[in-house]
Amino acid sequence: MPPADAVRFALYNRFLKGEAKVPQMPESHLRVRRLLGDARTSLEQLARVINADPPLAAYLMQFAESPLLRGARPCASLRDVLARLGTRRLGNLVLGFSLRNLYIGKERILQQMFRARWNAARERAAYSALLAQHSQVAEADDAILAGLLQDVGSLPLLAELERWPQYPRDAESLQRLCEQLSGDIGVVIMTVWKLPTLTIECARQRSRWEREHDGPADLADLVQVAEQLRNPALAGDALAELPAFRRLAQGCPALQQPIPQLRAQLNEEVKLWQRLLAGR
Repeated sequence: MPPADAVRFALYNRFLKGEAKVPQMPESHLRVRRLLGDARTSLEQLARVINADPPLAAYLMQFAESPLLRGARPCASLRDVLARLGTRRLGNLVLGFSLRNLYIGKERILQQMFRARWNAARERAAYSALLAQHSQVAEADDAILAGLLQDVGSLPLLAELERWPQYPRDAESLQRLCEQLSGDIGVVIMTVWKLPTLTIECARQRSRWEREHDGPADLADLVQVAEQLRNPALAGDALAELPAFRRLAQGCPALQQPIPQLRAQLNEEVKLWQRLLAGR
């Protein structure tokens, strides 16, 4: 077995055996989840906890005022924001926002790879939200979270690599390793976090492009299509032949157009979601 393959196999086994460190669910999400699980929790209590994290509070305000949720009147306070978002959506948004802080590696090359993977995750999440708007396969916040988490396995994988200096550090080798192991490790993480099965399935199916299943498109299909849309190198015909795209397009007239025109339309529409997920 070549050295890189041996390291890859050993890495994966460490995660399967529980020897590699699996990141804990972000503390900010745990605090909010505990409050949401208590029927006695008031909006004021939630607002106090979230106000302790100004960037998170600003992100939630931006989402509440986005065209998807914007009401007749602007939100005057964080309490108004929380009332507009609702408890399920709030939990998803807090977890998605907190993911960026989970990687704590110190090696510069691995930090750079994490930033590249995280930027790709935000792009995928933006397209996932847009496809959710068009298709109604899922709520936009569910789609955002699934898009962000589809590659969550890369976080502990890159952190664990600091213990394996013999593994190549060039970008191509690191990307290939993440592509090969991220999905399976992501399933381990999200199972530990007790996330919904539909969200976990998005990581499990992240590279199974020929996946077939009965019934209409599901969340894993939507995120697969989002991943392909964010990748401009993919030829139009390949996208049209993707089983997930065919299922999604069957129930979504907006997707039933030539691929070049579809890409141009979605690339314009996705800018709002890109700005929102970038915190701008």
